[in-house]
Amino acid sequence: MILIKLERDNYNNIIHFSGDGHAEYANSGEDIVCAAVSAILQTAVFGLLSYLEVDLNIEVKDGWLYCDLDSKVAKDLRVKAILETMLIGLKETEKTYGEYLNIIEGGGKND
Repeated sequence: MILIKLERDNYNNIIHFSGDGHAEYANSGEDIVCAAVSAILQTAVFGLLSYLEVDLNIEVKDGWLYCDLDSKVAKDLRVKAILETMLIGLKETEKTYGEYLNIIEGGGKND
């Protein structure tokens, strides 16, 4: 199972996200759930790095992606658009493949 963790600051901005694990929906190289989650996470990172030129604390290795943003950066509307769109894509994937993907959100205004 892939575990996605997101953390929000007190202003409800995403300041951290990570993806850990493998879906094991299918064999390696044929796993559409792993491919979808990986593409969604990496596209968000590429957008932040290449398009917005945001300075990120990021780590990537097989089955693991970790990204931290400074709260000042996270409040930028363009950054928020990328990250909230990432979350929408992940949640839509979870609706269909929830057995292989779990999203945990923490922080924000409610904590």
